[in-house]
Amino acid sequence: MDNPFSSSPHFFTPELGGSSTISSKSINLEKHSHSAPVVQIPSIRNYGEILTAAGMEPDLTSPDVPSPLARARCCDVYIGYNPQDPPFNRRLVKWLTAELEMHASVFATDRSRNKDAISHCAARVAMEVAPVGIVVVTVQSLSDAFRTEEMLLFSQNRKLVPVFVGLTRNDCVFSDVIQKNGDLWSLFGGELWKDYGGREEDWKEVVDGLSRVDMDFEASAANLRDCVLDIVAFIGKRLGKRSIIESIQKCSESGLHELPFSRNENFIGRKQELRQLEFILFGYIEEHDEGKLADSDIEKKEREKGKGKMPLASEEQKEEEMSLTIAEVGSYARGIVCINGETGIGKTELLLEFAYRHMQQYKAVFWIGGEARFLRENYMKLSGPLSIEAGIDNGSAVSANIEEQAIGKVRKEFTRDIPYLIVIDNLEMEKDFWDGIPVSDLLPPFTGQTHVLISTRLPGIFNIMPFKLPYPSPSEAMNFIKGDSSLLLASEDDDVLNIIQEKLRRLPFGLLLVRAILSQLAINPQTLLALLDSPMAAEITYGPKDDPVFQYNPFLIQLLDVCFSFFNQLYKNTKNLAMKMVEASSWFGPSPVPVCMLAYAAWGSTSNSNSRNIWKKLRDSMFSFPCMGTLNAEGKEAEALSMLMRLGIARSGTRPGHVHFHDIFKLYMRQRSSAEPSSLLVQAITDEGFSPAYTDHVWAACFLVLKFGMYHHIPIDLGPHDLLFFINQLVIPLVTYSLNELSLCSAVLDLLRVATQRLELLENSLLEEAETARKMKSIFGGKSQSFIESEPTIIRDIVTLRAAILETRAKIMIKTGRSDVAEDLCRTAINIKEVIYGVEHAETQLAHKIMDLIARVKSRF
Repeated sequence: MDNPFSSSPHFFTPELGGSSTISSKSINLEKHSHSAPVVQIPSIRNYGEILTAAGMEPDLTSPDVPSPLARARCCDVYIGYNPQDPPFNRRLVKWLTAELEMHASVFATDRSRNKDAISHCAARVAMEVAPVGIVVVTVQSLSDAFRTEEMLLFSQNRKLVPVFVGLTRNDCVFSDVIQKNGDLWSLFGGELWKDYGGREEDWKEVVDGLSRVDMDFEASAANLRDCVLDIVAFIGKRLGKRSIIESIQKCSESGLHELPFSRNENFIGRKQELRQLEFILFGYIEEHDEGKLADSDIEKKEREKGKGKMPLASEEQKEEEMSLTIAEVGSYARGIVCINGETGIGKTELLLEFAYRHMQQYKAVFWIGGEARFLRENYMKLSGPLSIEAGIDNGSAVSANIEEQAIGKVRKEFTRDIPYLIVIDNLEMEKDFWDGIPVSDLLPPFTGQTHVLISTRLPGIFNIMPFKLPYPSPSEAMNFIKGDSSLLLASEDDDVLNIIQEKLRRLPFGLLLVRAILSQLAINPQTLLALLDSPMAAEITYGPKDDPVFQYNPFLIQLLDVCFSFFNQLYKNTKNLAMKMVEASSWFGPSPVPVCMLAYAAWGSTSNSNSRNIWKKLRDSMFSFPCMGTLNAEGKEAEALSMLMRLGIARSGTRPGHVHFHDIFKLYMRQRSSAEPSSLLVQAITDEGFSPAYTDHVWAACFLVLKFGMYHHIPIDLGPHDLLFFINQLVIPLVTYSLNELSLCSAVLDLLRVATQRLELLENSLLEEAETARKMKSIFGGKSQSFIESEPTIIRDIVTLRAAILETRAKIMIKTGRSDVAEDLCRTAINIKEVIYGVEHAETQLAHKIMDLIARVKSRF
C-alpha cells in the first residue's frame, strides 16, 4: 500500500522511508577512526556555486524550480539523522516526523545518502529557512561530517534542538572527548574531527554548543513517548501553532486509562517469551536494567578489553535466553504476533506485562476485548482517542459500505509511522459475529509502525505462525505457588505441592489460586490436598461452545469448590455475598464492572432501605482502592470484596470504582448458579441507565432480555411495562450511540430487528390473553380481568414503540442503500400510525416524509 502521506506538499523525507540496504548495526568507531576516508561535503556558503556548475541556477522564485527545492523552501522543521543508527533511533525519527508533518512542513533527511546536487541543495535550503533544526545526537554523530555541520549551522543561528540518544549534554565536553575520559569516551572518544577530515575549531564549537544549547531532549526506551510528545509541544510553542499544543494535551488526557488493569507487581517467569516478543516486534532486545542504549555496547567492549570479565556460565545462560534463530523470526508475520494457549495459561498476563514494559515505545496502547459479540464495537471505539469522525451522520453519503468505510478510517491511522500497540485479548472467532467478515479486515496493513498482539485459544488464525505459550516447568510451577517465599512451609510440604501442581497440570491460573488460598485462608498444603481429593459437589455440564478448560482440567473444579466453600463459611453473616458477587459478574460484559452495579446485582432489591447508600459508599471508596478502611462501620460487605481481590478472584481496574473477574470464575459460576443473578444484572443496569462508558454491559443485558446472541438459553422474561421501559431506557440510547459514534450498522439492525419481534410477541400474547379472558367470562361469568383491561393503554404504548423502531430501521436502510427494505418497513410504520393517530396527524405525516425520502433516493439510483 502506498504511503497516504507521501503526496503531501509540506512533507519531504528523501531517505526516511528506509532502504533494504540499511544496516541495523552500529558503526564501529574504533575501526572507523583508522580507516575512514575523508568525506568532502559541499560548504554551506557555496551551494549556489555547485548548482551553477551543474547547470542549475538556484532561482527559488521560478515556477520551474525542482520539487524538492519547492518543498524545502517552506520548511518549518529540519530533522537530521543517520540511517545507520540503531533501530531505536530510526523509530524515533519516523515517529517524530510523522507527528510533526500533521501540523507543519518537515524536512527529514540523511544528507550522506543524497546522490545529486538537487538533493544537497534542497537540504541546505531547508537548513537555512527552518526556524527549528533537530539533530539526533549519538556517539557516532561527532564522527559524522554531515551531523557536525548541521549542528554547527543551527548552533550559530540559535536554532539547534539536539535529541541525545545514549549520552547527555553533560557528556559533551570536548576535553573529555579528546582525552577519552570516562567510560563512554574511553571507547568512542578521540580526535573525532579527523574521522571525516573536518576542522578542529569547528568541531570544538559544535561540542561546546551542545553543552550550552538552550533546549535539548534525551531519548531512551524508558521515555520515548514522553520525549517525542515534549519535542512536538516545544516546536508548537516555538512556531506559535496552537493546534500542535492542543493535540498534545488531548493525547495526554486520552492516555489516562490505556490498559484495563493495573500492572501485576508479582509477575514472575516468562522471561524468554518476553524477550522473543521484543525481538520479533522491534528487531532487538532492550536492556531494561540499563539507563542508556549504549550501555550494552560498553559492557561488550569492556569484556573484550578484559576490564570486567563476566562469568562464562552467565554469558552462556544469557545467550541461551536471548537466542532466536533467523528461521524462527522469519516465520512470524511482520508487526503481528498471535499468542496461543488454553484458558488460564497466562496469555493476558504476558500481554499486560509486555504492554507495561514497552508503553513508552508507542504513542498509545489500545486494549481490545476479543470476545466475538463485542469485538467490532471495541475496535470502533478507537475512533474516539484517534480523533476520527466515524459516525453514520458524519458526512457519509448513501452507501452499502458505510460500516466498511468507518473501519477504513480507523485502519488508515495505523498505516502511518506513528507507532501504536493494539492488543486483542481473548479472540474467540476468526470471523466477525455480526456480518461474518474476516477479523483480519480490521487489522492494519502493517505498512507503518503499528504492532498487533493477539491472544486466543484458537489453534491458528490468519495463517500466522502461532506463538504458543508453554506450560511452566516443575521448578517454575513451584515458584508460582511459593511466590516471594512469604509462605511458611515445611520441607515436607514440597512433596504435597508437587502433587497439587501435577493434578492441576501446572496451569498458572490454578497455581496462583493455590498460592492465594494458602496465604490468605491460613490452611496448610496437606489439608488443601485432602479437601481437593474429596468427592466433587456436583458434575458440570458443558455446551458445544463452552470453554473446554474444565474438561481438560477437572481438578480445577475441585479447587474452585474448595475456595468458595471457605468463603461461605467465613462470611455467613453476609448471606454468601462473595459468592453472589462472582455469580453476578458472570453475566456482565467482558470489561471491568462498576462496583455499584455489581453490588446491586449481587444484593438485588433488598428490604434494607440503606443498602443502596452502602454500595454508593463502596463505589466511592474504590477511588482509593484497595484501601477500604472507610467502610469498617458497615462491616462485612467491603471485607468480602477486599478478600476477593486478595485471593485474585477479583481484580481492580485502572478506572476507579471498577473490578474484573477472570473468565474461569465466570464460567464456573454460570455452571453452578441459577438464572436469578442474570435478572438482577438487567435490573441493575436498567436502574443505572445508559452510559457510553459501559456499553458492553448494556449489550449483555440486551442479549439476555431480547434472547439473541447468547450461547445459553437463560429464562428472563420482563413484564410488559418493564420491557417497554428497558427498550426506551437502554436499547434506543444504545442504538443512537452505536450509529452516531461508531457506525455499527450490522449490530444495530440485528438489535432493532429482535426488539421489533419481541414487541410483536408481547402484543400478540396480550391480545390472546384478552381474548381468552373474554371467552372465559362469557362462559363462566365472574370479574376476572385481562392485563389489557387493567392497563388499557399498554397496547397503544407497544405498537407506538414498534412503529418508532420500524422508522429507525427504515432510516438506516436508506443510509445503507437498501431502499426496497426501507420502503417495506416504513409502510408498516405508516399503517400502524394511521390506525393509532389518524391520517392527518403530525406523527403519521412524519412517517410519510420518510416514505417521500425513500422515493427520492430510489429515483437517483
